[in-house]
Amino acid sequence: MFKKLTFNFKNFFTIFREINKLSEKKPRFIFYSENKSYLKYSYLIIEYLSKKYPGEIYYVSSDINDKILQLDVKNLYIGQGFLFQYFFKSVVTDNMFMTLTDLNNNIVKKNEFVKNYIYYFHGAVSTTKIYTSGAFDNYDTILCNGDYQINEIQHREKIENLKKKKLIKSGFFYFDYLKNKIDEIDNDEILVAPSWNKNRSNYINEDFEEILVNLLNLGYKVRFRPHPETIKRSQSLMKMYKERFQNKNFIFDDNPENLEAMQKAKCLITDNSGISIEYMMIFKKPVIYYNDFDKIHNEKFGMFKDLQPIEDFIKDKFGYEFNKNQIIEIDKIIDNASNEFDKNEINNFIKTNFYNYENTIKYFDENFSNICV
Repeated sequence: MFKKLTFNFKNFFTIFREINKLSEKKPRFIFYSENKSYLKYSYLIIEYLSKKYPGEIYYVSSDINDKILQLDVKNLYIGQGFLFQYFFKSVVTDNMFMTLTDLNNNIVKKNEFVKNYIYYFHGAVSTTKIYTSGAFDNYDTILCNGDYQINEIQHREKIENLKKKKLIKSGFFYFDYLKNKIDEIDNDEILVAPSWNKNRSNYINEDFEEILVNLLNLGYKVRFRPHPETIKRSQSLMKMYKERFQNKNFIFDDNPENLEAMQKAKCLITDNSGISIEYMMIFKKPVIYYNDFDKIHNEKFGMFKDLQPIEDFIKDKFGYEFNKNQIIEIDKIIDNASNEFDKNEINNFIKTNFYNYENTIKYFDENFSNICV
């Protein structure tokens, strides 16, 4: 016990000193990550900057297993407690890249030593529905996926009389990350990936348990991939899922990387998860939406009544839907979706609605001076 306390004490002060050293160096670029599930969304930007500015990129994470080893990047683990708060209060940098929403509204506060807070998206969804109303208000620069996000952010700025942010037409970097990694492999699984929903008792639509039961009883090979927030917030429930569905055809997937899950799936079943857009747009396979309960985290969603969220538009245009009464017919719904899905319109839709598809880093390079200070 004493040895453990001594180790923790020494480890605390080691990290404390590293935070102070980092601030003394005043690095030009810092990326903060909540956990290793988020690395893939920033990887292309970090890779580009590490080549252009070797030794000047710091990757700071609250997950001790979240590190970048194959690039010229310096890693720092800060945990989630006092050191986490101390880092954000004291850090000195020109450009702080984050995919953390609600900057300055919750525990993470802005400080005067950071010149440019830059937000990049970890989903291709709209800003109006599944995020809180002030999720992006306090960023200086936002790397936007498409016109839809710029229109939404500017609409809020106008209505709420907010300071205008620098909105960059970068595109969704994660689309390009996935596109570069796709391999042709067997796709004989059904991917079940429910979203996390703060309005549900266990942050998940509990009906997915019944959906899993029916799929397995029908002999499907099922990969269940809950949202990282559901895993973190509902650990006992996730443990129950693992124990209940011990089956050769059941895979509980909590891997930070979702590439394998999407590649091996012949279709995706979800409710409101952003993975539906990534899966449909990049892998061009059908998505089946369970439409029992909507996901609205924005308490001021009504102010955007004239702007349809892109996730709703994509669901209406390309998706297949079912409800609670149709769970017992899930095999027919899967067959129908697989037979009817038309992928011909997908490429045109991407190019029309998302900036710089397959060229996000090229755009970042050409517009670097307007993005970073």
